[in-house]
Amino acid sequence: MKNKSFLYKTILVILLAAICIVMIYIGRGHTLYFDNKSMEINGKVVDAPYRTKVFVKGKEVANLNAGDRGMSIWIGPTAHIDLEVTSVKGGDKKNISYKVKLPREYDGVVINLVGLMNEAPYDSYISEFIPLATAVEPVEEEVIVDEMGELGLGEE
Repeated sequence: MKNKSFLYKTILVILLAAICIVMIYIGRGHTLYFDNKSMEINGKVVDAPYRTKVFVKGKEVANLNAGDRGMSIWIGPTAHIDLEVTSVKGGDKKNISYKVKLPREYDGVVINLVGLMNEAPYDSYISEFIPLATAVEPVEEEVIVDEMGELGLGEE
């Protein structure tokens, strides 16, 4: 009976470890940044379309003019993105769907939509989002000294 109990506990621990490994893989969250900016592909500059609407899970998350950036959250290893692209002002709208494999090592992923739509190499349209460091200026404190040269800490 003791061996049977040990066997059940061992199986339970292995099962829980397997579930943890699977959840680490499929439950990874990413912040996606969508760039609608011109880029160079194979030595040729490709201009951004006039307007691109980005849909994630059927919900519009960004309405980007040329040169704009939008943002969304995605959980999982592969993002499913739908685009509604208008190449020129007043032109026809074109709907396109993409599946983008997301790098596990990045929390913030920048996807250049122009590169994605024009089948650029993966490394040229996917990059890590690195926020700019902002310097904090020190605040000067003013020390008040009374006429007697004391710091004004109160009456003695």
